[in-house]
Amino acid sequence: MANMDIHFSSSVNGVAYLHTEILKNSELKDFYEIYPEKFNNKTNGITFRRWLESCNEDLADYFKELIGTDYLKDAEQLKELLKFVDDKNVYEKLAQIKHENKIKLKKYLKHTQGIIIDENSIIDTQIKRFHEYKRQQMNALYVIKKYLDIKNGKLPERKITVFFGGKAAPAYIIAQDIIHLILCLSELINNDPEVNKYLNVFLVENYNVSVAEKLIPATDISEQISLASKEASGTGNMKFMLNGALTLGTLDGANVEIDELVGRENIYIFGKESDEIIKLYETSGYVSKDYYKKAGVKEVVDFIVSDDLVKLGNKERLERLYNELLNKDWFMTLIDFEEYYAKKEEMLADYENRELWLKKVIVNIAKAGFFSSDRTIDQYNKEIWNK
Repeated sequence: MANMDIHFSSSVNGVAYLHTEILKNSELKDFYEIYPEKFNNKTNGITFRRWLESCNEDLADYFKELIGTDYLKDAEQLKELLKFVDDKNVYEKLAQIKHENKIKLKKYLKHTQGIIIDENSIIDTQIKRFHEYKRQQMNALYVIKKYLDIKNGKLPERKITVFFGGKAAPAYIIAQDIIHLILCLSELINNDPEVNKYLNVFLVENYNVSVAEKLIPATDISEQISLASKEASGTGNMKFMLNGALTLGTLDGANVEIDELVGRENIYIFGKESDEIIKLYETSGYVSKDYYKKAGVKEVVDFIVSDDLVKLGNKERLERLYNELLNKDWFMTLIDFEEYYAKKEEMLADYENRELWLKKVIVNIAKAGFFSSDRTIDQYNKEIWNK
């Protein structure tokens, strides 16, 4: 069916620059060689009316004070915020709005789910469909590593609250096993008085857009950690960026364009790049046990089947996930784990330098205008529908 669609269509587009290049050079290479004129890129976008004006009214109102209302019709006008990139009064106001959004999130979660969070903590959020290529399991391994660090006396400067949100397909057993691991970690960590002063972990129940509208404005760290070459675009990365969270991610999907727009100094990039990952698939060059054997990795992975977790959960589920990571790990969790851990630690350290962090926040918001769905729709309209 896809082959027929490509043959009879007048246009074939990817939804982010990297996605389009992979289609042309790998996934649909034969078709690209026949119909090069059909292929083009249309990077996805988000509606600022929902993801700024509606869900973060205080921030939107502050932007109007600073730069007026032109950005409502032309989102690229957010770049006018760059005039305030060194303004400490603006830093203070942005920090205040973020803190108030955390308080709103705290009230919402307490009322709807009985979750109590610390509004003074760093909020680190990964909200998306559960899938191995999106690598929620790698984030869970970070949580394990952080738990072990705290148990061994290596304490963070500030409390960290890690949120997961999303659902797994009914037949996707390994994705469900990842959810189970997160729930076990939440039970263990949130009830350990030695640890819960420094780290909390929550899986938000029944995650949906309404929950996202509360989580995104309150978030500091945006987790965009898919295996390079696997994410078409992503839009959560854009929503977080617009609301003043900084991206921790691989060079995948629209992360590539975020990186180009804001500059490497304003984003936290780690991991293998897409060309290398594609080559490893072609050559069957990735062997998870080669990475598992490293001391810093083995201890963390083995914890999945530790007595501490097994007694809280389902042994079959935990062992199945453990064996998947050791013997298959099709989406290469372990290849990037050490870099991921180091980059997140760098990010946590940078957060304590408030001027440095908030300067990065301003740059990210100012450059987010490109990701307006108005721009995306306009490109479709001019370059495909009415061509």
